Amino acid sequence: MPTSTIRRAVFFLLTAALAAGPVSAVDTMAQSAAPSGSGQAAPAGAAATMPLSMQQAVDLALEANLGLKADRIAPAISAQDSARARALFIPTFSSGFQRNTRDQIPSSFVESTSSVVTSSSVGVGAGVSQLLPWYGGNYQINWSGGRSQTTATSTFNPQLSSTFSATFSQPLLRNFRTDAARANLKTATRQQQITDVNLLDQIAQTERATRLSYLALIVAIQNRSVAQQNLDVANASLRNTRARVEVGVTAPADIVDAEASVASNEEALIVAESNIESQMDQLRRLIFDPSRPDYWTVRIQPTDTVTVEPRAINVEEAVKTALEQRTDLINARKSLEITSINIDLLHNSALPAVDLKVSYTGSGLAGTQLAYANTFPPQIISQTSRGFGGALGDSFTNAYPAWSYGVQVSYPIGKSDSEASLARAELQKRQAELQLRDLELQVATQVRDAARQVETNFKRVQASHASLQAQEKRLEAEQKRFDVGTSDTFKLFQVQRDVAAARVSDLQSMLAYSQALINLDAVQKIR
Repeated sequence: MPTSTIRRAVFFLLTAALAAGPVSAVDTMAQSAAPSGSGQAAPAGAAATMPLSMQQAVDLALEANLGLKADRIAPAISAQDSARARALFIPTFSSGFQRNTRDQIPSSFVESTSSVVTSSSVGVGAGVSQLLPWYGGNYQINWSGGRSQTTATSTFNPQLSSTFSATFSQPLLRNFRTDAARANLKTATRQQQITDVNLLDQIAQTERATRLSYLALIVAIQNRSVAQQNLDVANASLRNTRARVEVGVTAPADIVDAEASVASNEEALIVAESNIESQMDQLRRLIFDPSRPDYWTVRIQPTDTVTVEPRAINVEEAVKTALEQRTDLINARKSLEITSINIDLLHNSALPAVDLKVSYTGSGLAGTQLAYANTFPPQIISQTSRGFGGALGDSFTNAYPAWSYGVQVSYPIGKSDSEASLARAELQKRQAELQLRDLELQVATQVRDAARQVETNFKRVQASHASLQAQEKRLEAEQKRFDVGTSDTFKLFQVQRDVAAARVSDLQSMLAYSQALINLDAVQKIR
């Protein structure tokens, strides 16, 4: 057979093999992105598939994530601590009742001519007291009433009494601006705010982790598509090589290289499929409640794709936003406020105690009033009766007032423990202020670096896209040279490996850019 005829037959066989072999990147990506059940009924016993967008995944995570469910309890606990601190300023109502009876020997002949004096009394009382949340003052208001009766000589028998008293205490130095109760309330309020911020931080952390995990699942699926595409190309090359060996154009040893390339790409596909399962488990842990029956069997099908769109970034505005909204900075400032509250309390404790106290008492008596003659034993010559309302009116209408004023001063001799603690706390505050400034500098650096990563990775995407296009054109040219016999299997395999590496690099660059955008948004809110 003429040599030209042999060459034409070989060329025809190779052309037919190539027509059935290579698969374009667009076709492979489209096949991997298509819903598994589109146009066909799912086989019996197959796992359910859940189409899910990135925002839907975030919403599920914020609702079902176990870590967030636990974190949401913390603000309620902190709110109870604040309620306990506020409870110190709630008015306290008190009331009481008592009854007394007593038998005793008369102490003088004027008291009674009997050998035993019997007396009995019944008393009731009520009062209100409160520590005021302003300037450290406190007040007490009390009222008491009673009825007493005795066998001894008495002006009122039975006697009805009513007493109203009010006392107010006001510190003038120590405990005037602050005290332990008010400092505790301020501290509890700041702690509650820190707890609320920590919850926001955990929400933002969960949102970022969910977005990154969702993105990693998309890339894992696309990476499997790339691995499948590379395997298809390797299988096509193996078929072409066998065809060339059969017609004697290529040495049989080339089949070994082609088979090795197929095996290597099969391994890459297996690893890619395993990575999909791992990424799906990571996303499942973030967004699903473990109590759902299909927790481990439901298949997550991302409906979003990795897109690359340029974003204009105002670095200075991003830094300003981070300095205002970063949760770690907010917490550091709140902690600094707590330190200032403690310093004020210690400074207050080092002051002399100067307390002004004012009290008022109004009293009234009623009952049966007896008048005695100047005889022995005393003889009752007249009696008048007055109801309890008269005693009650006297005690509340300032009929018989009694006032008391006083100032009490106390001050420790020598340097007190509070002064030493105050000096220590002021040094700690200075240390915290420097740490806050350093943290602000770190935040600004992180934001600037995150913005830089966005710009760098966008340029990296552009470069990887251009590199992939060039490598695919190179593969197309090398394939044509191989078809006409001007190239060999070794060179073709090298170009195919370069294209495979370029496809993976392109995916990685797109992933890095999307991650950089997510991190830039997150770094302005969380650490």
